[in-house]
Amino acid sequence: MNDSEIGGRIEELLRVSITGARDVRAEEVERVFGGNARRAWASTVRWTDQSGARRSESVIMLSRTSGSQVDADPEWEFGVLTALEHSATRAPRAFALDADGSIVGAPSILLERMPGRADPLAFLRSEDREGGRKLTLDLARAAAELHSADWEEVGLGEILASGPPDRSPLTQIESWEAQFLTHRMEPHPALAYAFAWLRANLPEPARISVVHGDFRPGNFLYQSNTVVALLDWEMAHLGDPVEDLAWAYRALWSPERFVDLEEFVRSYEEFGGPKVTEHALRFYRVFAEAKFATISLRASRSFADGVSGNLRLADRAATVTASMKRCLAWIADNGKGSAWC
Repeated sequence: MNDSEIGGRIEELLRVSITGARDVRAEEVERVFGGNARRAWASTVRWTDQSGARRSESVIMLSRTSGSQVDADPEWEFGVLTALEHSATRAPRAFALDADGSIVGAPSILLERMPGRADPLAFLRSEDREGGRKLTLDLARAAAELHSADWEEVGLGEILASGPPDRSPLTQIESWEAQFLTHRMEPHPALAYAFAWLRANLPEPARISVVHGDFRPGNFLYQSNTVVALLDWEMAHLGDPVEDLAWAYRALWSPERFVDLEEFVRSYEEFGGPKVTEHALRFYRVFAEAKFATISLRASRSFADGVSGNLRLADRAATVTASMKRCLAWIADNGKGSAWC
């Protein structure tokens, strides 16, 4: 579809989603980058509300594409963001949802477009070491804010009740192991062993929190060394907040050149996050690699089966070896070495 057609879909989505909205106009529609699994369009929308007042908002519409690397549901994301609007969490507002794609042509969500940039390479390769340090420490603060949010008070308990009732680490292990077994194209014994180790070494969460699920550079907007908003909430769930910290420090996108993991965790705790034990950190660093490896296998399978033609996915299985080397090193050091390195 061209920009004009997309603008018409955005207008229709707002009309059916906002009670009493009329004279809806989507202007300045442009295609923007939305990641490997979504197409994105930015626009300025204007409408008259029930009171007769004229409204104007900068929005971004995210639409799913085929061959996603993860199980993702815009309806789930919409519910989470709608609830978080009433918390101190740095999240964009959600304006509208097309859960089945009947309006837009694909399952879509319309969000507030906030200022800043999400470019992970610009952040991670920045020569402004002090600016990078300030931004990384603010990311620790943003994590603490999220993990301190009263999810029951804002209504997330009811929204997330459609997810697994068991909020222990085992729930996540079982979910990702099932995906591994479904999408692998060869045995991958090292990854099978990693999942077995995870099952045998479950930590007890210090707190059950809202976990973002994809907390890392590239999934937050930043401006002037400040995290403006956390993005991409499709994998949010209730669980152990240490999961987000370990994911943020995966080698591929780790901000450790600015702040090492130990200082990041210490700052996170000072900002109000729960205490992080070395056992929990080791567990979730192993889990992060097993999760990333599973995502890679699913991506490769999607390309091999012709579900997706995205060439970026063609050689994703090649990343599994590096992930397994890190897993096995942490497992071998269990009780002897440090999980911080």
